[in-house]
Amino acid sequence: MLDKIKLNIISNRKLCENENLEKQIEKIFLAYERKIILKNFEIVALTLREKDLNKNEYLKLIEEIYPICQKYKINLILHQNYDLNLDDKYKIDGIHLSYSIFKSLNQNIKAELIKKYKRIGVSIHSLEEAKDVESLGASYVIAGHIFKTDCKKGLEPRGLKFVKDLSSTLTIPIFAIGGIDEKKSLSVINSGAFSVCMMSNLMKYWEEK
Repeated sequence: MLDKIKLNIISNRKLCENENLEKQIEKIFLAYERKIILKNFEIVALTLREKDLNKNEYLKLIEEIYPICQKYKINLILHQNYDLNLDDKYKIDGIHLSYSIFKSLNQNIKAELIKKYKRIGVSIHSLEEAKDVESLGASYVIAGHIFKTDCKKGLEPRGLKFVKDLSSTLTIPIFAIGGIDEKKSLSVINSGAFSVCMMSNLMKYWEEK
């Protein structure tokens, strides 16, 4: 029996029906639990990537999404908001940062984050950036974009060679992103990625069969 492909779901409420992320996440997780969708995948995390929200709005969204993740035993990963004043009731051990934010953090803040979170992911778009963040203590990288995607219109995808190059250089896990669907996932994993990320095809509204 083949191992299931590890999947990190990236949120984007702008793609959801009526921008109702809470309803969409519940729907995805329930369909996954019932083996209606993603039968060959293991959801390892949901990254709450809602970049346009201010801190209070983001905290409110955590309040709505965290219980759903707990219910289905899915890890919730925060995005960018490294200085949130989180209540102790939230057992969140992962955060994801952009390359520029991660690089801008002073040593004290970085040390605090490494102490606070078990996993610190960083977005990278080149081999040099990947090597850089690994040396600075990142737990994993999200590398993209691999295939053509509407999110990066007009930008040339980096392709599977990028994943292979990263895999032969890094010792930390590679999460690949960009235009990846169920059919393309295996080729990404076979190129050396630890996990794939999906956003658009899961966030867009779909009817249950």
